[in-house]
Amino acid sequence: MPMMRFMSWWGEKPQQILDEPAPIAPPLDRVEQTQQRVREIKSELDTLDAEMLKFKKEHRVRTNRFGVLLGIECASLTGRPEIERDWRALLRRRDGLMSAWHRALFEWSEAKGAAK
Repeated sequence: MPMMRFMSWWGEKPQQILDEPAPIAPPLDRVEQTQQRVREIKSELDTLDAEMLKFKKEHRVRTNRFGVLLGIECASLTGRPEIERDWRALLRRRDGLMSAWHRALFEWSEAKGAAK
């Protein structure tokens, strides 16, 4: 018959009981987080809007309400392609921020609905 070994409570290694418990993280407020994200993106959009307005005044750019160039007044004929390229870059940035803003608004709406 094989010998069986038993370990008693005094033979086990002592556990560290005196350690302080890990700090408990405060609960995440999903509604507040998503609302803060909406505010951040809106601030970026406002900054970009001011930049686009400055660009339009500086280069005397005329556009329709969708941002399509209708006219540019520039000092030289060779300056137009550069202005068009810069304007399109601003439009791409605006489009990216607008889609991010709509996503953030949707997440905020969902978080508010889940909180109720």
